[in-house]
Amino acid sequence: MNSVNDLEKAKDLFQQGLNNLQDENYEDAEAKLLECLKLVPNRTSTLQNLIALYIATEQKKKLKEIINSHNHLINENVIQYGLAFDQHFNQNYSKSIEICKKLINLDNFKDSISDLLASNFKKQKLFLQTLKMYKKKLNKKKDYLIYYNIGTLFFDLGRTNKAIYYFKKSEDLKKIDNSNLWNLSLCYLTLGNLEKGFELYEYRWLKKSNKQIKKFENIKTPLNTDEVINRNILISDEQGLGDTIQFSRFVIELLKFTKKITFVVNSKLVKLLSNLDKNINIIEYEDLKTNDFDFHISLCSLPLLLRIKDINDINYYPLNFNIKNKISFEKNINIGLSWSGNPNFHLDEYRSILFKNFEEILKIKKINFFKLSQNIKNEEFLDYHSFPNLFDFGDKSLFEISEVMRQLDLVISSDTSIIHLAGILNIKSILLLNYNSEWRWFDDKKKTIWYPSVEIIKQKTFNSWENVFYELKERIEKLT
Repeated sequence: MNSVNDLEKAKDLFQQGLNNLQDENYEDAEAKLLECLKLVPNRTSTLQNLIALYIATEQKKKLKEIINSHNHLINENVIQYGLAFDQHFNQNYSKSIEICKKLINLDNFKDSISDLLASNFKKQKLFLQTLKMYKKKLNKKKDYLIYYNIGTLFFDLGRTNKAIYYFKKSEDLKKIDNSNLWNLSLCYLTLGNLEKGFELYEYRWLKKSNKQIKKFENIKTPLNTDEVINRNILISDEQGLGDTIQFSRFVIELLKFTKKITFVVNSKLVKLLSNLDKNINIIEYEDLKTNDFDFHISLCSLPLLLRIKDINDINYYPLNFNIKNKISFEKNINIGLSWSGNPNFHLDEYRSILFKNFEEILKIKKINFFKLSQNIKNEEFLDYHSFPNLFDFGDKSLFEISEVMRQLDLVISSDTSIIHLAGILNIKSILLLNYNSEWRWFDDKKKTIWYPSVEIIKQKTFNSWENVFYELKERIEKLT
């Protein structure tokens, strides 16, 4: 039995935890609610708020732990609520939907469960049902978050103008919402409005779902290019390897203002990018000393600093180096293939391509194919090893792969770091592009301003590779 003092203390801790939760001070909220739960175990209101906290912060492991530790309450609505999200996080969308439908009419859970149900429908590609869920909520209340969710749905489907309409509706109701403004930036960039797009792109650091921390905040950030003239500048990479390769051109542009540039990058890119320019010191994080710099700039903030306003402001600088490891090829045509990228990217299922789509291509005679993909699904291993004319180079370093690529006749890739590598090396390449492609490809369907050597074959309809592989096969057959 709990003492009166314990109950009073628990009540006070619970209120403090709620206040912290409302202020999005999640660390203190968790500490207070856990302390409260120790004093009054199994209290459903405390459990509900802890579960809500773990959901909001996507702490999937802690969510699972609190559900498992209260398995004796598995039939209680609050644990079922956590379980619905746990199943969603584990990609068991059908099971999550089943639980959602049991909770959807309960006042305590109605809002968040209806959003989760919509997300489950979206993951199962039941987009019309997703939209109906959101619009049903809109009929009851005009809320900025619902408009935001609809905007995100349309943007993920490649419907950029429609997405802008709903993001603007959200902005009308809440002027400063970091996630909404971030998504608006992606829309503007997709449409080639670089001035507005890169201005709003800075909200990437502030959006709720941001998993990247801005580096070196102890070093000043320049407000304009006048400040960096002849100053010692540190530029740090961000996002993926492909982003670093693509945006490295803006580091070269900064040489117009200073020749004292250090560019710190992922260790996988050091050897490759050391060939950017003799005045750019390429270094990995392990070897960096941060007390020698006047300013720091995050790589993807360079276009804003350099006032890149138009697509035609984007310049191309090919990367050159001497090939040391030459390969003795047969006289056949030699083509590099990359079909899958980082599986953690939230739209990877649309941009990466299942290996089976390439099987007809691989049957074309007089062609050797070289696998360049490094992120391969386990179930595809036997598939691509069954083709005697497909040689696996995916276990090589990025620099070694770049040496191989420069000796090939053609590189074919989905939207991965490999296409950026081929582009910066000025290798003849074909990008197989999804309908709902990332902003960086703008609305390009045949060529791209980023890389003169890259041609594009883009999906004509959402999530269908049919036209892409029909055209690709025609092009390859013309080579033989």
